[in-house]
Amino acid sequence: MEAEADLRGHHPKIEGPIPYERLPKVAKMMLKYCGIEYDPEVHSPSMNQDDTPHWLTDEAQDHTMVHIYDLDGKITENFILMRSLGWITNMIPKTYAGAMKCEELETELFYLMNRMTWMINKVCYDPENEVSFDLTYAQNRYSRRLRLELPKVNAMITALEKNPPGDLLCGANPCYADFLAYACLYDLRQFVPRCFAGINNKPVTMFFRAMESLPELKEWFEGEGAEGEYIRPPKPSVTIRIGYFA
Repeated sequence: MEAEADLRGHHPKIEGPIPYERLPKVAKMMLKYCGIEYDPEVHSPSMNQDDTPHWLTDEAQDHTMVHIYDLDGKITENFILMRSLGWITNMIPKTYAGAMKCEELETELFYLMNRMTWMINKVCYDPENEVSFDLTYAQNRYSRRLRLELPKVNAMITALEKNPPGDLLCGANPCYADFLAYACLYDLRQFVPRCFAGINNKPVTMFFRAMESLPELKEWFEGEGAEGEYIRPPKPSVTIRIGYFA
């Protein structure tokens, strides 16, 4: 077994105004919904301590190893940026209960995204040769994990109290957590689509339908939003070898 690496050392923090091109795709989707013409000097999200909940900090990693599968840190980075952008665009949940429920769902999705990214980087991708070498094995192995965890996601979506009732997380209008959840679930479905089939996944299916039916996003889903990854990097950027922890 190879020695474990300090993964945090491979996670460059974004400093200063962030150009539009460096935003994760899900952030561009939320800006499209808000009708905002992005100005890095005005709308740029940050990775400051105030924008980072404890469960996304290095301190939490030291205690629970919550980031151990995130490799180059891109999932952590994108979660922090989306939360920050939610404050900037006034897309946060309107009630404390809603905020806490959304954060509970975020932590579950963060865990699932980290595991998926680890499988893609470690099992499907050779950083030296830039070739895939065992996608099927990675999908089969990850699907066992996702089948155990997806019922929790469905239950969390239906457990959120909404006023008025609807298929989005906190009511008739989306908050930043809706976009974050859509991005994670979309990328997970792209990797292992068979896990999302069946009546037991109706809450997730209806959530997808609600997001994709928003009139403000009709043009988005006909164009840039029709394909590609929303929150994970389109191509793994890890260039280190680490031990086998899964």
